[in-house]
Amino acid sequence: MDYHIEVERHYYSVPYWYARRQVSVKVSEQLVEVFYEHQRIAAHPRSQVPHRHSTLADHMPPEHWAYKSQSKDKFLAWAAQTGPQTRRQVEAIFASKPYEEQAFRTLKGLQSLSTRYGQGRLEEACKRANALSMVGYRRLKAILKHHFDDIPVLVELPEPQPIDHDNVRGAAYYH
Repeated sequence: MDYHIEVERHYYSVPYWYARRQVSVKVSEQLVEVFYEHQRIAAHPRSQVPHRHSTLADHMPPEHWAYKSQSKDKFLAWAAQTGPQTRRQVEAIFASKPYEEQAFRTLKGLQSLSTRYGQGRLEEACKRANALSMVGYRRLKAILKHHFDDIPVLVELPEPQPIDHDNVRGAAYYH
């Protein structure tokens, strides 16, 4: 359901409850006005940039408001509340996208996984994904669906550093 009208390759919003209704448009050099049954329902300054949307907040449906209220900080706070591995996964998802907003849909999916499988299982799935450098909703969903989160993650320990001290003899001492 689109609540935008196109005028000369520019898009202007109308209140969402007028979507799919026949409207009249009056265009002047500086203003675009939209009328429904001879009543003006929207007025926008005329845009000079092609293919741009001019959307007034009042015209947006409630579900768009909910989407607009999302933010990186809110997702990070949710992830931190779930656990450090989930936060690390969310940070990796944000890092994988050129724009923060592109991560929101994926992160809403993670929140739904948390609701479906529980915070504890999501945290374990994120732990496994992080250990294997896996990022994203589909991978986490597969881990949870196949109960891979129940299998302990084997973590390779780093090689011990050689001790460099005057009293320690190496292999060369005996040759």
